[in-house]
Amino acid sequence: MSTTQIGVKCSCGSDKFEMPKNPKASDTIKCSRCGASGTYGNVMRQATSQAKIAVEKQLKDMLRKAGFK
Repeated sequence: MSTTQIGVKCSCGSDKFEMPKNPKASDTIKCSRCGASGTYGNVMRQATSQAKIAVEKQLKDMLRKAGFK
């Protein structure tokens, strides 16, 4: 099995955030580059959604290579 790492990125492209050491869903995190902020919970929900989409795409690509349509 191969693994793929999907990082959380801000809309500005940065993957560096200022946040508490052990963040809770309601804690605010801030992009180190552009200063955009949001709650940790919302960012993690968005990251989970992006990861799901990436996994679905990889699975479809693998099935196509195996001859499925």
